[in-house]
Amino acid sequence: MAQAPGKPPPYIKAIKEFKPINGSVTKARILLLGPSGVGKSSFVNSVVSIFKERISNPAGRGNPTSGFCPYLIRGVKEGTFLNLALCDAMGLSEENGAGLHSDDIVSIIQGHVPDGYQFSPTSPMTPETAGYVAAPTPNKKIHCVVYVMDASTVSNVSADLKKKLGEIRQRIPQLVLMTKVDRADPSLAEDIKNVDKSETIQEKVRCDLAALLGVPDTSIFPVKNYVQNEVKLNDNCDVLLLTAVNEMLKELLRKTRSDPAC
Repeated sequence: MAQAPGKPPPYIKAIKEFKPINGSVTKARILLLGPSGVGKSSFVNSVVSIFKERISNPAGRGNPTSGFCPYLIRGVKEGTFLNLALCDAMGLSEENGAGLHSDDIVSIIQGHVPDGYQFSPTSPMTPETAGYVAAPTPNKKIHCVVYVMDASTVSNVSADLKKKLGEIRQRIPQLVLMTKVDRADPSLAEDIKNVDKSETIQEKVRCDLAALLGVPDTSIFPVKNYVQNEVKLNDNCDVLLLTAVNEMLKELLRKTRSDPAC
């Protein structure tokens, strides 16, 4: 059911008021990982759009991301930003010598990669690379990692990409965003609020993503991003998107409580 006019979406207040537990961290950094074209940049744009209260496309602009790009989100007051940053990065690839290198993922998480750095799939960053951040502050490190996968293609993931995802999973715990649910189940294009009732989506959660990534069903969040031809926000889309962001922040807080150094 659509929300009453003027009523803020669930979790928007909690997200606006979020503050990292670690006092040395001003912006919690959430890294989005996934193959090219799954909707990482579109998720960034969708969340930014909710807080701008209009469709906005600061990330990607239709082009594949080739670097490391943190995006801030406008705060309650003009000129201020929320205490989190969504970090987009080059997509993963099933091919050797293509896409984001697993060593670069570790460097991003540890804070060694500067904002705006352009990756080379065949030459991962080392301490000798220009721009390498040798002594990253807590603000430069990644505080939560989120996989982004396309619901309409997840059942067709190649053996090579499954292997790469498995290698990353062993090094990095994660939550999962399942994008493009309306493509996987066309009935949701008419009414996205029925996503929890969709047998197609539930099967993809249980049988495809949970098995592929080794995460529980409760760590997988179906969303529909806004796309370039959309001009108006949709309350039901916003609920899914904000629920996912809120869970990311809750996971970040759980991690910090168990490891205050994070």
